[in-house]
Amino acid sequence: MDRNKPEGEKKKMVRLFIALLFPDPIKAELGRLIDNLRPRGEGIKWVEAKNIHLTLKFIGEVPEEKIGPITEAMRGTLAGGQKSEARLTGCGGFPNLRNPRVIWVGLEGAEAVAEAARNIEKALVPLGIPAEKRGFSPHLTLGRIKWRADLSALTKYMESLNFDAGPVILNRVALVKSTLTPSGPIYENLNVVELE
Repeated sequence: MDRNKPEGEKKKMVRLFIALLFPDPIKAELGRLIDNLRPRGEGIKWVEAKNIHLTLKFIGEVPEEKIGPITEAMRGTLAGGQKSEARLTGCGGFPNLRNPRVIWVGLEGAEAVAEAARNIEKALVPLGIPAEKRGFSPHLTLGRIKWRADLSALTKYMESLNFDAGPVILNRVALVKSTLTPSGPIYENLNVVELE
């Protein structure tokens, strides 16, 4: 127990992640895709188009005073970083489309993004934020399976779908605060780095 804090006072905790942000036209395109997928499967919590992002590092619950050091580590890692181009293409499910827990869209040509994710991961370890055990797989989550239902129509549709949103410029990374609510998460960009 911290003897300097008054009895009963707790550290304020925040839920954070670092994400690559996408422009509104791309979010709108992904929103239309979700609208096409939604009627084909029950038991799925679909992501609101405005919240779509690519998570580079999920940090989780940390004391509020770590926001500053995390921001500095993120900014230091991305300093001098260059924007890159990738392609949003293909749909799938984790661990697979026959028995998915997550529905996603892939990102082709995201080598620079994967490298940025690895560098951010390393920069946060000294702050007590453990590295991920699994490798980085660039994808945008569209929905999460909340309960088991018949997803055969969704699977069949996705297997025949040739989704391609085309090229996208990747140039904005943010430290994001996530507040969980019964109606879904509320995201707040605490700090944004623009890549040149």
